[in-house]
Amino acid sequence: MAEPATNIPTGSWILVTGANGFVASHITQQFLQRGYKVRGTIRDLEKSSWLVQDVFKSYADNGDFELVVVPDLAAPGAFDDAIKGVSAIIHTASIVNFSPDPNEVVPQTVAGATSILHAALKEPSVKAFVYTGSISSAAIYDSEKSVHVERDTWNEEALKLAWAPPPYDSSRAFFVYNASKTEAEMAVWKFHAEKNPHFSVNCIDPSSIMGEALYKKHLETPYAYVKALYDGKAGKAGFLAGIPSSKFIYSERSEEHTSELQSPPLS
Repeated sequence: MAEPATNIPTGSWILVTGANGFVASHITQQFLQRGYKVRGTIRDLEKSSWLVQDVFKSYADNGDFELVVVPDLAAPGAFDDAIKGVSAIIHTASIVNFSPDPNEVVPQTVAGATSILHAALKEPSVKAFVYTGSISSAAIYDSEKSVHVERDTWNEEALKLAWAPPPYDSSRAFFVYNASKTEAEMAVWKFHAEKNPHFSVNCIDPSSIMGEALYKKHLETPYAYVKALYDGKAGKAGFLAGIPSSKFIYSERSEEHTSELQSPPLS
């Protein structure tokens, strides 16, 4: 099958933030296999050395893959150096410590998204920016009802639950994560509307993500639910009950994609 047309020629540098993550590692692999060069940001070089010493070693040896340490996503100017000369940015890095305290998660996630956008404004080589969001930015998962999602549908309920007064007990962690993805994506579109950047802006909001683990560390997280199910340890993947199935509909009237979130059929 022919490759889709693009205004970013092969050989261009692509910035992938949080390159050691499950999704980001696959994005990196896809770009490298298509003839692009990838600069990945990571927080800790030692913990992410497997990227250059193992999984993408041949690309690193050829100079087509490199790592840049960005220890604090929310710091002013955090991405100013990493962004130099890149043609596209895939921002997958986020705060995923699942703290129940919104003050430890939401502002930092929003600042990370806006920091890299402001850095991109100063870099004329940037042609495209893609933010990896979450379906949770649109709606709370409710097993009792379906939710119709459109362009301007936001997870207002998660924002209320996440920012409710303390105490911040563990049951709030998931709502805090949802709120962080919601507020960050809202900030991305606010930036787009106000700054009218010279590059395109898109958000990708997946639901469940599964696939091959490129490195063993991705099989050791609590959310390696495919492995848990395969090993017969479904109890470790019980949170799947809260993730809805979804279907996408194209509306000729609005010329926009919409989606329906539905509770999954569970046995």
